[in-house]
Amino acid sequence: MSNIEWTEQTWNPTTGCDKTSPGCDNCYALTMAKRLKAMGQAKYQSDGNPRTSGPGFGIAMHEDVLTEPLRWTKPRRVFVNSMSDLFHGGVTRDFIVRTFAIMALTPQHTYQILTKRHGRLRTLLNDVCGCGLGHVPGVHFRSDMAWAVSKANPNRIPGVPDDAEQRVYREAAWPLPNVWLGVSVEDQKRADLRIPALIETPAAVRFLSCEPLLGPVDLSPWLTPISPLPPEQAPTSWADWTWPEWIPASVRDAIEGFWGGDQGRSPRDWMRNMHEQQAPAFGARVTMDDGFGPDPKQVTGRYVHAWNNIGRLIRDDGTVAYTSFGYARKRTELPIDWVIVGGESGPGARPVNPDWVAGLSATAQAAGAATFVKQLGSVWATANGASDRKGGAPDDWPADLRVRQYPTPVKAGHR
Repeated sequence: MSNIEWTEQTWNPTTGCDKTSPGCDNCYALTMAKRLKAMGQAKYQSDGNPRTSGPGFGIAMHEDVLTEPLRWTKPRRVFVNSMSDLFHGGVTRDFIVRTFAIMALTPQHTYQILTKRHGRLRTLLNDVCGCGLGHVPGVHFRSDMAWAVSKANPNRIPGVPDDAEQRVYREAAWPLPNVWLGVSVEDQKRADLRIPALIETPAAVRFLSCEPLLGPVDLSPWLTPISPLPPEQAPTSWADWTWPEWIPASVRDAIEGFWGGDQGRSPRDWMRNMHEQQAPAFGARVTMDDGFGPDPKQVTGRYVHAWNNIGRLIRDDGTVAYTSFGYARKRTELPIDWVIVGGESGPGARPVNPDWVAGLSATAQAAGAATFVKQLGSVWATANGASDRKGGAPDDWPADLRVRQYPTPVKAGHR
C-alpha cells in the first residue's frame, strides 16, 4: 500500500536516481535511501554520485521485483518507481522493455509512471522504425516486450505465464491502455521543456505532477478552456454577449436562434452545455468529421459548440462545416488528461502560494482535465495551523481547492 494520495500501491523495479532540476533539491527518496542502506536493505546498497545522488541511491535494477504485480489479485493503481525514475539514463532499454512487458501481462492494474527524463520517454516509446521496413511506431518496442517473455528467450523473465508472448504481442494494445505516463512540472521552465515531449509520446493517459510547485505555472498553451468564459461568469442575456470576430454571422445566428428567442436560454446555458457534453475546446483547432453521413470526410477548423453533441468547424477560408462528436466521446484531442498539484513537505520545504495552486486547478478544470490537489505543503500547514503537517487535509483548504479527480483513459489506438 502507499501513503501517496493519488495512488494505491508502489512498485520499485528500479531504485536510485540523480538530481536533475530544482524540484529534486529536497528529494524524499534520496533521504529514505540513505536510511534504508543503513538498515541493511539489499535494494539500497548501491551508492550514487555524491554531487547528484547519495548513499544507497545509485541506480539499480531489480529483476526479482519485476514479477510482483503478477501476484497481486486485487486490481489497483500502481505508482511505478516512487524511489527512482524508470527513464533515467542508467536504466537499460532492455529493463524498461521488461517492465512494460509485465504491465502488459497485468491489465487489471493501472500503472502510473512519472519521469523527469522527458526526452528519453519520448524517444523510447515513439520507437521509430530503424530496420528499413517502415513499421509504425511501437512495433519494435512491443516485439522486444514479447521476446522478454518468450519461451525461446534464454533470459526470459522468470515466473511469467506460458502464453505470455501471445498476450503481450497479439493481445495487448499500443499504447498500453493501463499505463499512464507523466512528467514532473515544478515551474514554468520545466513546463515548457517537458510537456511538449510528453504530448509527443503515445499514452492512454498523460499527466503532470506539479509538485513541489515552486512558482506560478501557466498551462494554457496546452489546456484550452472548453468555454470562452467560466459558465458562472457568462452573461444571462444574448444582448450582453459579444461574439469573437472569427465566427461567421450564420453560425452566430444559428446558435442564438437555438438557445435564445422562444427558448429563453442564455449564453450561460450554452456554456454550461459545453461542459456537460465535454465538448472540444472553444476555438481550438481540431480535425473532425464533416457532417453526419456513414462515411464523412475529415475537415480541420476552429471549433464552435452549437448544442448537445453538435458543433461547427470554421475553416481557414471562413467557410463552415457541420460536425458531431458523439455523446460518449472522450476528448482525445486534449493533450493533458490529469493535473496533480502539491506544495513541498519535509525538512527544508519551500513555500507554495495557494494562488499558484488555484490558478493551475482553474486552468485544468476549465479545459476538462481531471485535477487532483494533493497538499499545500509544510510551510502553509504551519502558518495556517492545519490539521495535517503536510497540508494534505482538504477540509483545511479554501473551498475552491478541494478537488480530487481521476482521468478516464483514451481507448487504444486513438493516440
